[in-house]
Amino acid sequence: MLFATQRFLGFFVVVFAVYWLLPRHRWRMLWLLVASCAFYTSWNPLLILLVLFSASVDYIAALLLEKTESPARRKLILTLSVSTNLSLLAFFKYIHFFVSNVHSACNWLGIDFEQPVFQVALPLGISFYTFEAISYIVDVYRGKIRAVRNLLDYALFIMFFPHLIAGPIVRPADFLPQVLRRKRFNWERIEAGARLFLLGLFKKAVLADWLGSVLDPVYAKPGEYGSATVWLTVIAYAFQVYGDFSGYSDMAIGLAHLFGFKLKPNFNMPFLAGNISEFWNRWHMSLSSWLRDYLYIALGGSRRGNWITYRNLLLTMFLCGLWHGASWTFALFGLYNGVLMVLHRMLFPKPRGHSAPYRVMSTAATFLCFAIGLIFFRAATFGDALLIVERLAWPIAGATLALTSLVLIAACLAAMAVGHWVGAATDVPGWLRRLPAPLVSAGLALFLLATFLLIPDDGRLFIYFQF
Repeated sequence: MLFATQRFLGFFVVVFAVYWLLPRHRWRMLWLLVASCAFYTSWNPLLILLVLFSASVDYIAALLLEKTESPARRKLILTLSVSTNLSLLAFFKYIHFFVSNVHSACNWLGIDFEQPVFQVALPLGISFYTFEAISYIVDVYRGKIRAVRNLLDYALFIMFFPHLIAGPIVRPADFLPQVLRRKRFNWERIEAGARLFLLGLFKKAVLADWLGSVLDPVYAKPGEYGSATVWLTVIAYAFQVYGDFSGYSDMAIGLAHLFGFKLKPNFNMPFLAGNISEFWNRWHMSLSSWLRDYLYIALGGSRRGNWITYRNLLLTMFLCGLWHGASWTFALFGLYNGVLMVLHRMLFPKPRGHSAPYRVMSTAATFLCFAIGLIFFRAATFGDALLIVERLAWPIAGATLALTSLVLIAACLAAMAVGHWVGAATDVPGWLRRLPAPLVSAGLALFLLATFLLIPDDGRLFIYFQF
C-alpha cells in the first residue's frame, strides 16, 4: 500500500475519521495499532509475525533489565536482545550476500562448493525497525528511559505505520511520551500535516518518479551512452534520490501530525551543505544521528586521538553503506563517504568562517562528491559502476537523451533547486498561518489534484523500501 496511491488515501480517510471520532485516548492508540498492523500485512501477512516477535523480545528484555542489579547479568540481557535483532536483520537481509561471497571465495580457492538455491523474502522496513528496537533496549540499559510497562505502547512505537516502512528512525524518548499524551484536534496541526504530506507526495511521485523514468535506461545500459549524458545522469540521480526519500519522510512526518504525533525532520536542505560532514548532518538525519550515538561514540568517537577517530569514521560509514544494501557496491559507497569525512577532518580540523564565494564553491564541490559516490549506490553491478566512472573521467561518444527528456530533467532539477532556495530564504509556514483557513484548504485540495494529474503512469516504489 504505497502512500502515493488512491488505495492508501482511502485507507487513511477511514483510519483518520475513526481515530478522531473515538472518545477515549486508549481506544485511539489501540485503533492506530490495529491500523498499523493492517497496513503492514497489506504487503506480506506472514512477515508481521517477525516484527511482533522482535518487539516482544525487546519488551521483555527491557523489563528484565530494570529488575536486574548485577552488571554482568544486565550486560548479558542487553547482548541477547541486541544479538536477536541483529541476527534477524543479518539472516533476512544478508544471507544471500554471505552465501554468494562464500561461493565465490571457494571457487577462487579451487574448493568444490555448490551454492544452495533458496529464496528469503526481505521484510519491509526491517533495517529501520531493527535500529529503533536497538535504540530502545540500549537506552533502557543506559538508564536514559524507563522500560515500557504497557505492551500496546511499545508495539505502537515499533508499528506506527507512517514511519514503519522507511523511517524516519524514531527514538523511544521522543515517541513513547507522545503515546501517553492525550491528543486534541487542532486545525493548525492538521494543516501543517496535510501541507507536509502533499509536499512530500509531489517531491516523490512527480519529481523523483519522472526523473527515474528518464534516468533508469541510462543506468540499465551505461555503456551505450556518451560521457555528457552520463554526467547529467549522475547529477540528476542525486536529485532523484533526494526527492524520493525526503518526499517519503515529509509524507511520514505529515501523516504523524495528522494523528497528533511529532516526528523529527529527516532532511534539512542537504544540497546547501558546505562540506561532507555538514552534509551528513543534513541528510537522513535520523540515521546519521543513530550511527553517531550508538556506533561511532560506542567505538570511542573522537576521544582517543586522530587515528582512532579516523578509524571510527571509516568503520561507521562502511557499516552505513552495508546498512543500505547487501552488496559490495553499497559497502564501497559507505567507505567512499568515510574517506571524504576523514579527509575533511584532516584538512579542516577546526570550523572557521569563509567568504561567500568560498561557500558557493565548497557547496558545489560537496554536492558533486556526493553525487559521484551515488554511482556505487545506484549501479546494478560493480562493473556498471566502473563503466560509469570511466565515462566521467574520459570523454567517450555514445547515445544521448531525447530533447523531451532533457527538458524534463531541467524542469525537475529547477523545481528542487527553487525549493531549496525558498526553504532557506523564506518562512513559508509562517505566512501560510496568516491566511484564512478556507483559502488554505482550497489551495491544498488544488495542489493534491494537480499532483495526481502529474504523476507518471508507471509510478515507482520508494527507493529506500529495499533497505
